[in-house]
Amino acid sequence: MNRYAFWILMILPWFWLALFLLQSREMKNIALILLALILHLSIVINIRRKTVGLSVSETFKAFVPFWGWKEYKRLYFH
Repeated sequence: MNRYAFWILMILPWFWLALFLLQSREMKNIALILLALILHLSIVINIRRKTVGLSVSETFKAFVPFWGWKEYKRLYFH
C-alpha cells in the first residue's frame, strides 16, 4: 500500500463519521461506528506496517512522541 492510499484510508472514514453525526444523534449507532472505525484503523495500520517492513514493536514505538520519530516517519511518510 503506498502512502497516498494509506492517508486516504486513514482520513476518509472520519469524514464519513462527521457527516453521519450531523444527521444522527442515537448513541447506539455512534458506539457501533466508533468500534468499526477502531477496527478499520488497526487493519489499515497493520497492512501499512507490513508494506513498509516494520516489526510490531517498531510500530508501537512509532506512537511514542520523540522516541520513535524514525519509525513514525517510516510508517506515515515513507
